Amino acid sequence: RAINKYLTSYPKECAEEIYESLHVERQKIIVPIKETDEEYVRKWQEERYQGKEFYEDTPELYTQKGERVRSKSELIIADMLKKAGVPYKYEYPLRLNGMGKIYPDFTVLNINKRREILWEHFGMMDDPTYAEVAIKKILTYEQNGIFPGEKLILTYETRMNPINQKVVKSLIEHYLM
Repeated sequence: RAINKYLTSYPKECAEEIYESLHVERQKIIVPIKETDEEYVRKWQEERYQGKEFYEDTPELYTQKGERVRSKSELIIADMLKKAGVPYKYEYPLRLNGMGKIYPDFTVLNINKRREILWEHFGMMDDPTYAEVAIKKILTYEQNGIFPGEKLILTYETRMNPINQKVVKSLIEHYLM
């Protein structure tokens, strides 16, 4: 009974909220049990990497963050991630058994779960050669334990069915918020 009484009368602030409310100088003398979300995201974003190079004939498309991307659809996804406050890395290198080094379109961070999720956009699924390569890539992800709906978000389009921004928004809300 004493424990229940204590729990009902004690403020329900979490340790992170209390730490964040402290003066900066007090924060310096405290070693948090768990780093704050802001600190975790900052460290994650500061990691340096070399993305895939752009060929001369690639159009110059830039996101709101000033990053160069390869397609209008990737531009839409990147800007929607930024607008939602979801940290991401564009074409962050990854090694997969059976494929070697690849560059997923986006490596995104679910801050609440502190988990990275890959996001691949397949933009020319009506091209049979492109679709075959896309299917091989998805199968390789699965063979490496990266499954759609768990650690992999997939979007795709054809000329007649362009990227759907409502779907992108709902994927962000479902997997990353």
